[in-house]
Amino acid sequence: PYGPRIELARSVVSHLLHPVWIALPLLAVLIWLSVRWGLAPLLSLAQQLKLRDPGKLEALSEGDAPQEARPLIEALNALFARVTAMQEHERRFAADAAHELRTPLAAIRTHAEVAHAARTVEERRRALESVLKGTERAAHLVDQLLVLARLEPQGAPPSAMRVMLRDVAARAVAECAPLAAARNVDLGLSDAEAMPAVVHGDADLLAVLARNLVDNAVRYVGEGGRVDVSVLPAATGASLVVADDGPGLPAEERQRVFDRFYRSLGTGQEGSGLGLSIVARIAELHGATIALGPGLCGRGLSVTVGFPAARPV
Repeated sequence: PYGPRIELARSVVSHLLHPVWIALPLLAVLIWLSVRWGLAPLLSLAQQLKLRDPGKLEALSEGDAPQEARPLIEALNALFARVTAMQEHERRFAADAAHELRTPLAAIRTHAEVAHAARTVEERRRALESVLKGTERAAHLVDQLLVLARLEPQGAPPSAMRVMLRDVAARAVAECAPLAAARNVDLGLSDAEAMPAVVHGDADLLAVLARNLVDNAVRYVGEGGRVDVSVLPAATGASLVVADDGPGLPAEERQRVFDRFYRSLGTGQEGSGLGLSIVARIAELHGATIALGPGLCGRGLSVTVGFPAARPV
């Protein structure tokens, strides 16, 4: 009869499910314990990061971390190293800026005290002129510091586009023309080449680069000197060249001029020492190279900034 057979089948099925009811909770507990054990190094790493002081940027220890987590730890350590270098760089920058600003401010105060104690109109006039010169120097230094601080955190030009390099050079020459006229410097822009020089970058930053180069050349070429600005297009890119016939620069100082706040001694010129540092930073952002060489007619100095070819639109 079918009745006993059905009962027997039901009994067998019910007994088959008993091990499953016991095994499922046991397997769940084992899986949970194994996952906890496997993730323990990551949990320990997360706890280290959670409890770490914000100013503590030492490298994390890999310890017993699993192989899969080591790339994460290495990436975090590399990030900590970059942040540490940036913080140290900013500390040095702030210290140098404070030191450089202290000099013109102290000079302004001294000349103001002289003007306050002056007994004649002529003495007061000379002291006030010195105050104005010191104010101009401090304002120029602050402007350069602001430009450099804006460039530091960037890894690429903020708004890259196709820029006509000759237009940038012409703008720089026009802006520096009053200073050149006051110093009796022959400042000019060479004729345009047949092939236009187009570079890929930020027009405002390139204008700052060109203006700093031209301004630096006009200031250091000397009274009655000559400064030529030229743009040289090529199939592989373009170059901006600023050359003068001034006293030039010794070979051993040509790399140091790109250091912040460095000024060559014996030039008789006052400056912030940041102009060429800004030029170097802008060139780096644009993937350009800078080369120093002899100036006009074998005299003076020439600065050549080589830009890569502009990417097609």
